[in-house]
Formats: sequence, structure tokens, C-alpha cells
Amino acid sequence: MESNKAQLRKDFYAQISHLQAYSLPQTKPTLSLLTEEELLELESLWVELSVWKKKQNH
Repeated sequence: MESNKAQLRKDFYAQISHLQAYSLPQTKPTLSLLTEEELLELESLWVELSVWKKKQNH
């Protein structure tokens, strides 16, 4: 399960990078506005949501 969570964390950052790369030219990335603590909290919540979704599908 821990390796699954590690993969989900990687997926989280890949998703953010993907969204930032394809944002509209007139928009500015907001990721840099988050503190390290806020980013870690967002990551944790995203992982929890992903695990919950997988459990709901089984």
C-alpha cells in the first residue's frame, strides 16, 4: 500500500505539471503561491481521495 501511495504522490505532481504546462498564456501559474505546508496538505488530500475512489470501485 505504501508503494501505491508513493506512486499516487508522483501522479499528483505529474498532474500539476501537466496542468501548468498547458495553461492559457494570459494566466499565471498559482503553484508558486502555495507554501510548502499547503502543497503537502494538498498532496495528502489528493492521495486520500485517490485511495477512496479506488476503494469505491471495488
